[in-house]
Amino acid sequence: MKIINPLLLGLTLALASRGATAQETLSGPLTGDAGDLPPAVGADEGYGDETLPSVVDEGSGEIEPIPLGEESQGFDGSILGEPMQLLEQCTPYFESSGTWLQRGFWYTEVDYLALNRGWERKGLVLANEERVVQTNPIALGQPYIVQNILNIGGEKPGMDGVGRVKLGRFLFRDVNNRDHLLEASWMGGGSWQQAVSLDAATTAGLQVSNFIDRVNESFDGARSMNYAYDSEMNSIEMNYTVRQRMARDQLQLQPNGTWVRAANPTKTASYLAGVRVIDVSETLDWNAFEIPIAAALNESGFYSVDTENRMLGTQIGGSYGYETARWSITASAKGGGYWNRMHLKSAFQVGETTILNSGETDSTEDNLSFVGETNLIAKWHLRPNVSIRAGMELLYIESIALAPFQVNFIPGGYSAIASGGDSVYMGGSFGIESYW
Repeated sequence: MKIINPLLLGLTLALASRGATAQETLSGPLTGDAGDLPPAVGADEGYGDETLPSVVDEGSGEIEPIPLGEESQGFDGSILGEPMQLLEQCTPYFESSGTWLQRGFWYTEVDYLALNRGWERKGLVLANEERVVQTNPIALGQPYIVQNILNIGGEKPGMDGVGRVKLGRFLFRDVNNRDHLLEASWMGGGSWQQAVSLDAATTAGLQVSNFIDRVNESFDGARSMNYAYDSEMNSIEMNYTVRQRMARDQLQLQPNGTWVRAANPTKTASYLAGVRVIDVSETLDWNAFEIPIAAALNESGFYSVDTENRMLGTQIGGSYGYETARWSITASAKGGGYWNRMHLKSAFQVGETTILNSGETDSTEDNLSFVGETNLIAKWHLRPNVSIRAGMELLYIESIALAPFQVNFIPGGYSAIASGGDSVYMGGSFGIESYW
């Protein structure tokens, strides 16, 4: 629900756009007393010995015959055809597609992204339980081990929805037929959550991994455990973009004799530079029940972790695509280095009335992170200024503090922050863009 309001705002801007004017003033049609262009010469008007085909007098706009002479040059019917229909009195112009596609000074893009988040291929084992099962000796089978594992999945919980809204402003077009644009965009609203519980099957109970408790007093022997893990990501960026337009339109003669201006399929490229702010926040709540505190005493314990990565940095990027009158496909990539202000707040306690171990941490550190993003977007132009979009998305964030990696049972807390985590967001997108 966090992404509904921004998506509705962007969608309203896209659908409310009206027919846009071109980004430059077009020259008007030719004028004169005889009309836009000379009228057609009739089929019954032959080329006699006295005159040649008529032309327009630039001064009066009237049609005057060309007198026959040694230095006179007439129109050969093989060039414009007989009878000569001079462009059917049409006034097409060879102009940039900027007056046809992507019309307007403002534009917006609204996308819904379905992204799967991965942060560790194998995940992280919080606790496990091993049980040896004896097989039937008559079948000559060997004993085997059965394990109960409380694991935070590295590729789970799977897909979650993310919103993306971009608002751009056309600044000017340079002599190389490139648009200069200023863009601001927001992406986020997703929340990747996991919640798992596990009960022990043996009297020994569940055992916390030694990698986590560092051989300190922990939740070892608990009869049951559960955890809730949540990760959120939000991004805001501002970019200056230089983007090529399609080549000048083609003037095509139709079989019925009319002239039509058509877009010229073109390979286009763009470049961008800007700043970006990314926030990755995570929480982990781990609870254990019936921990053997003493011979006749079982109590509960908890471990809570909150991490936040606030990243600020610059980025550069570019795109390369193929554009036609009705559709286009574009591949783009961008990335850069980011200053990451990491904050960790955690607390744990083993026991309630009798506390075997406890600790608290409230620490802030700085780190250098990398963020890279790439996508492949295909568009279908419903109108010159309205298009639908669909594509594949990939976002990579490296060297950040993830909540599961902060868990340890060092008494009194451990102020250092584990900053070697990363997150990969991969999936697809669907949306709409509009110019006005």
